[in-house]
Amino acid sequence: MAYKGETRSRNKPNTNTRLRKKKFVETKAMASTRPYNYLPGLIIYHILQLLPTKLAAQASFVSKQWAEAWSSIPVFGFKEGDPYNHDGNFRLRMRYQGDAKVLDAWLRSAVERSVKELDISLRNVPTVKPYCLPQTLFDAKLLTTLSLEDVRIEDNADQPISLPSLKSMSYKMVDFEGMALSNLISACPWIEHLSLNLCDLGSWTWKLKISSSSLKSFEIFDCYSRHIEVEAKNLESFKFDSDFELLESMALFDCTNMKCINIFSQHLQHLILYALCQNSVEATINTPNLHSFDFSGYLMANVSMAPLKFLSDATLILLDHIRGPTFSLPLNHFSTLRDYLEHFECSKKLKLYIHDAEGVMFPEDFREAFPSPLPNLKHLNIVMNSAVEGIQSELMESLHWMAPSVENPSIESLSRTNSSSTITGK
Repeated sequence: MAYKGETRSRNKPNTNTRLRKKKFVETKAMASTRPYNYLPGLIIYHILQLLPTKLAAQASFVSKQWAEAWSSIPVFGFKEGDPYNHDGNFRLRMRYQGDAKVLDAWLRSAVERSVKELDISLRNVPTVKPYCLPQTLFDAKLLTTLSLEDVRIEDNADQPISLPSLKSMSYKMVDFEGMALSNLISACPWIEHLSLNLCDLGSWTWKLKISSSSLKSFEIFDCYSRHIEVEAKNLESFKFDSDFELLESMALFDCTNMKCINIFSQHLQHLILYALCQNSVEATINTPNLHSFDFSGYLMANVSMAPLKFLSDATLILLDHIRGPTFSLPLNHFSTLRDYLEHFECSKKLKLYIHDAEGVMFPEDFREAFPSPLPNLKHLNIVMNSAVEGIQSELMESLHWMAPSVENPSIESLSRTNSSSTITGK
């Protein structure tokens, strides 16, 4: 009997063993239904940071805990075929096939995470309309750098735009509807750099108007617009290069801090450069088909201009003060003026505004040493602030040397003694 009892005792499961097996089965079942929930949130956060963006986005669907960790990552990058590189930017490189809702969600997530640098480049399928940026992107309060390629921006004048931290914008192959770009610039009080490349600058109006008190650098390459107008008092550098056949006019207003100008256009017809108050401006202007040129500022000593064979009308307002208690005549004034005027030798008409008559009274020895800068000019109109009494004869001799083909140059004095007097004669 004892033997049999001992046998039964050995075959009967121990109570502790049963509990251990039950706990193991429950743990295994829990692990099978929630395989990652046992990981601390910090570990999940670091895992997601190390994963490529595609895999990290997929992993966020594992559980609520992983989704929360994914949403807490401040910035992310997405480049097809390349692993994710955490460098503090939101970078998106992909072929766009019309999945706008997915892109909207990503951009909304980026704005919610307060990204500072955003770079989007989409390769559009020819049959798909370019991706239109969502309104949420234009409410990124901390965004400092924005780079866009192959997207579309609608002209939503009734929608608020707030980009108070944005300093640099770069657009390539971007379609701006109507006044979208102008409205965007107006909403960026600290913008310093703007670059446009192969962009449609408003197919509705064909006119681009930029007004900014903070813009320092502006470059435009091969963009589509008939009229371009820029008013930027702190602009230091302006570069324009375009062969757009319908381009008609360009105007730079109140660019009092300008240091460098480069303009290349085979089709530009009208150019206005107003209030260039730096006498050290370096300018390269290659506009062979220009019809009219208006300039206001100081003599540009470092200017290079291609021959203006089709120029018919030029207006030059020179702000240089020649005489007065605190002004003296620069030693190189006449050589600089002659070289500058020579750029307009093909013009039919020239209107020249100067402060003082002495500014165009070339010395006799200078006239004997150098040829006339305007040998083919037919019409010359001089407007000055000073009176011409007592120097009329010497002034006319200088003007006839300056433009020998002009039979009857016109001189208009706006002095206080002669509020408005016009002198003509040989």
